[in-house]
Order: sequence, then structure tokens, then C-alpha cells
Amino acid sequence: MFGTSGIRGLYGTEITEELAMKIANAFADNDMAIGRDIRKTGVSLSKAAHAGAMAAGRDTIDLGIVPTPMVALATKKYSCNGIMITASHNPEEYNGLKLISKTKEIDKQYEKEIVKRYNEDMKLCSWNETGKTTVDNRIIYEHKEMVKSLVDWKRIAQKRLKVLVDCNGAGIVITPPLLKELGCDVVVLNYSVGGFNRPSEPNEKNLQEAIRHMRTGKFDLCIAHDGDADRTVVIDDRGEILPLDVQLAIMIEHEMRKNKNKKIVSTVEASLAVREVVEQNNGEIIITPVGSTYVADMLEEKNALFGGEPCGEYIYKDGVHVPDAILAAAKFLEVYCENGKLSEQRKKYKQYFIAREKFKAKDKYETVGKVKESLDIDGKIRDDDGIRIDEEDGWMLVRASGTEPIVRLTMEYKTKEKLEKRKKEISEIIEKNI
Repeated sequence: MFGTSGIRGLYGTEITEELAMKIANAFADNDMAIGRDIRKTGVSLSKAAHAGAMAAGRDTIDLGIVPTPMVALATKKYSCNGIMITASHNPEEYNGLKLISKTKEIDKQYEKEIVKRYNEDMKLCSWNETGKTTVDNRIIYEHKEMVKSLVDWKRIAQKRLKVLVDCNGAGIVITPPLLKELGCDVVVLNYSVGGFNRPSEPNEKNLQEAIRHMRTGKFDLCIAHDGDADRTVVIDDRGEILPLDVQLAIMIEHEMRKNKNKKIVSTVEASLAVREVVEQNNGEIIITPVGSTYVADMLEEKNALFGGEPCGEYIYKDGVHVPDAILAAAKFLEVYCENGKLSEQRKKYKQYFIAREKFKAKDKYETVGKVKESLDIDGKIRDDDGIRIDEEDGWMLVRASGTEPIVRLTMEYKTKEKLEKRKKEISEIIEKNI
């Protein structure tokens, strides 16, 4: 039922109001804050989640349309549990639920307990003990104030940056007004609260309008989000999307420069650029399986400074412990103010040859298992999330997607020839075993 980040699937078949009600009921160990992104199906799913928690005798706090990190902030504010109704970067026909407690998504053990309760009868309180619902209209203000406390807002205000913002999702309620309050001149693309204007995932294909605007030379940088604003993708002043590995490396170095704490958390997808920047700054990199739940758990366990994935998801020690694209957006303004144009900054981070492929698979886990048995490559092996093999001149990773019925192949090598050689042979192995 649970994937890499919560529960996700096609609305009407895999994700229904009945499921939302029963999950909320099973998760009603405490009062509950509930938010949603801008998908049309989020309205009825949110109401069902409220009903499930209230039927168990819990009060609910209706946050309305908010980013996922704002639900996490509400769990701190109210000492409650939280549910975010979203399918994040998935297409609009999908929806889902992220379950949050103590400012981070619940861990795998808690997920198993929720599934167990889900398969049992719903908890129903007596008629006079049902919960009530209140509305919180201040959580947006409180999130903005938290972000301002974690960046040099005075320096940002002095710079008067010209920023393009492509929210296309729940980030619309906070990112543009926050950046204006930070003294930026802001132009907004894809302003909507009733559905997506472009596909949710902020990748190059879907950000062509923003890229065209950036190539006019009128803006210093562009911030783009996914549906629930837990991802940040940056387009530089020349209209080029920062490679996500470089973007992550820039943010890691920015955080490490200011702190004595040099512990950084990333995942098995971390590139050589990410590992090198941690080493160059005398830091320690801690690797987890893919997924923000793993990153957040390890960040807390190791008391790390920062955790990030090369998909634009960043978790900060002093913020909430889910990916916070709003805080990340403000941090990238700070990066620009301190170090100049991002088109110049990116040049200092060495990029090798990277390939990312995906293969549709009916049984993605079985396919990955067969690939593991078929691979015969010398190197350091890690197999807690698919299989990663590190060689002297690069690495490859085959893993099952946590959100889609696909097998992902990621690889990075120091020469194009080696990359193409490995891509050909491993792609053939994957296709043979699908």
C-alpha cells in the first residue's frame, strides 16, 4: 500500500474516498491536520479524511490548499498527526496520502501498523464524542516566518532579485508572496488553485514555458515546484535548468560552509559530484535508500545538518523534516546573493556522464531481483534499495520505483564510452527480465 513516499495511485480505482476515510481513521492516534494540493479530486478525498479521523473521536484542523511542508509544520504547532492529500509529481489523474507525525513522514514500521489497522474494523466513537473541525488560516504566515528566520533576508532584500516562479501547485499560496516579502520582483507562471496548467513534474519537458521566459534575460533565476511543493528545480539566468546533481551539490556546499556540523545525508542515487563536494568540505556523507522518509529518519538519527536527493528534495535540520521546497527556494536566493549568477556557479562542479532510463514492468520488484542475479560486475555492492555497484570509474543503480510500475536504471561514469557500454549491457539484462 505504501510506496517511497506515502500512498499513491490512480484516483477512482486505487485511491478512493473510502480509502482516505479508513486510512485517516487508522492514523487517528491523535488530532489531525489535513491539507491538500490543487488536484480537483483532493476536495472529496480531504473531506473523507476529516470524516475518518472525526469518527474516531479526533478533532481535525483544515489547512486547505497548502504545500506538504506546511502540514508538517502544523503537526509541530498542534502536536498532532497530519495528512497531506497529494500525488506529488505524479500526473493529475493520480492522488494519494502522505502521513506525517512530528514534522516528518511516518517510518516503515508505523506504515505497517497503519496497514494492519486499515484491514480491521474502523474505530467508531459514540455519537457525543465525535471530533470537530477548525480552520487554520495562519499556518501560511507561520511558515513564511520560519523560512525568514533561516535565511539572511536582509541581504536578499538588498539585492532586489528578479525571480520567475512556476508553482503549478500548492506552492502558489506561499512561494510568490514570500519572495515578494523578501524584496524580490516576482513574476508568476501557472497560477491556479483548481488543477494543473502543466504536468506536475518540474522537468525540462514540462518547464519549456519557464525556460523561454528565462532566455529573455529579464530574470536572475527561476524557481519551479511540483504539485505539493516538496521539490525545487532551479533555472539559471541563461535559461538552463541546473542539473539536479549540481543543484544538490550547490546546496550542500552552501549549508556546510556555515556550519561546524558536516554530516550530510543523501541516497543511493547520489552522484559523484555530490560525494566529491562533501569530501572537499571535510564532511561525512551518509547514504540511505531512495525516499525522503529514509533521509529524514537518518538526519534525525545521526543529527545531520542536511539531507537531500537529486530530484530537488531538500530537508534542513532546523526546518521541518520533510522536503521543503519553499525554504529551498529562499536558500537559493541566498546562494545567488552570496556567490553570484548560478550560470557561473555551476561551472565549478565537475559533471561526469550520467544516464537515467526507466522500463515499464508489471512486477518491478521481481524484475529487479532477477537483474541482481544476472549482473556480473566487479565492484562495491549495495543492495538495500535495488542494487548499486560502484566501480573505480563510476557506478550503476537498478531499483524499483516507489511510485510507478517501472524499473529505474541510473548510472554515472567518467567517460562516455564506459557509460554507453554499461547502459547497453544493463538495459538488455533489464529488458530480458521484464
